[in-house]
Amino acid sequence: MRMIRIFLTALLGLCLCAGVANATSVRVFKPGEAGVSPMELRNRAMAEGFAQAVLDEARLMLPAELDEARAEFFRRYMVDYSKPYVQGYNILSSEAIDAGLILNLDVIIDKTALRDGLKRMGLMATVLAPQPASLTLPQNLGDEERATLAGLVALSGIRQESVTSPVLVLEKGAGNAYTARLDSDNRTWTAHGKDLSVVWFDIWGHYFTRAEVRDARTNHYELSVVGWFSPDAALEFDRVLREWDSAVQEVELVELDMQSSGVGASWSVRVISGERLDSLLLGYLPQRGLSHQLTQQVGR
Repeated sequence: MRMIRIFLTALLGLCLCAGVANATSVRVFKPGEAGVSPMELRNRAMAEGFAQAVLDEARLMLPAELDEARAEFFRRYMVDYSKPYVQGYNILSSEAIDAGLILNLDVIIDKTALRDGLKRMGLMATVLAPQPASLTLPQNLGDEERATLAGLVALSGIRQESVTSPVLVLEKGAGNAYTARLDSDNRTWTAHGKDLSVVWFDIWGHYFTRAEVRDARTNHYELSVVGWFSPDAALEFDRVLREWDSAVQEVELVELDMQSSGVGASWSVRVISGERLDSLLLGYLPQRGLSHQLTQQVGR
């Protein structure tokens, strides 16, 4: 009966954790422009705020820091493409001044969608080291298109080299439409459309989420912690653990049990940065009288 009560407590705690969204707070100043209405200025400021919030959350998820240039490419990209990652927002304050508009926002980010987006964009794979690739790019691009393409290459962490795989051929055809072909290890992917950014991340999304990349980066461990005096304290650590996106992801509570030494719990986690996880665990567990063990899961 005691185990049943503990299981129900854990289940309730997980539901509550899943239902509580942590908002990211951002402050945006958008300069006024001639011919831009107050409503349009507000919309632009909100787009800037959403982009900054997505960037702030992405920095917490990635296993290493983005350099400033790449972070700026990411932020500018998200000004137009943040919609899939924003679950909601709350305008805390809006102040119109002579120079423009100051906006304070709380933005709720869909972490699952963003984590998937970071993988497809290549940031998860290339934040530590660039991805060599052979690139054949169109010559009939305007200045703005060239700048956009340079930003996409930098954002994805692609480095132009004379390699046999992967090989990308990008063309601009009739009607200002783009066609991309990517060859890698006897496989070919294609993408077509009028939005260069969409075509770019569509084609590279296939590459960065292919099965062998997922397998190579799968680093699943079982984290066991003992020494709590109550299940509530273990469930509080479950909440904390799920916020350590830059160290662990795919966190799953698999066992909550009463032991002679107190309450023990085990999680299945995918380790993103072992060094960062060690630092976070050492900063949290010993001062609370807790001990832990991290064991790699074979066959996952």
